[in-house]
Amino acid sequence: MLDLVLRPLRSALGVLERDASRPLEQTEHEMLDAVEAIQRATDSVEHHVQVIESLASSVDPLTESVNRLTATMSDLVLLMAPMAAAEHEVQRAEHEMQRAERLLRFRRHGERGDTEAPDATS
Repeated sequence: MLDLVLRPLRSALGVLERDASRPLEQTEHEMLDAVEAIQRATDSVEHHVQVIESLASSVDPLTESVNRLTATMSDLVLLMAPMAAAEHEVQRAEHEMQRAERLLRFRRHGERGDTEAPDATS
């Protein structure tokens, strides 16, 4: 007889227990999702740290390479300076020769009695 009274009470308590455990299960799933998201974010941060470390380790060799290149360029500038000066002198001499040729042509035409100026294209 006691079983007849306790059976509905047990059934009601079982329903209450299931209803009470559903929000806990949902909260548990949400917490697991949050933990997984934190793990993915942590993995991503670790990957970024590795990339930054590899970049940081390449800065010193790159700096040394740029310094060597700068020194080489400075040496080239020093080597090329005399050549540039000589080229400048050659250009100046050519210009002076052209002026002298024009002057001589002008005088030759003047000695023959030509009244026309020498042709600019010749």
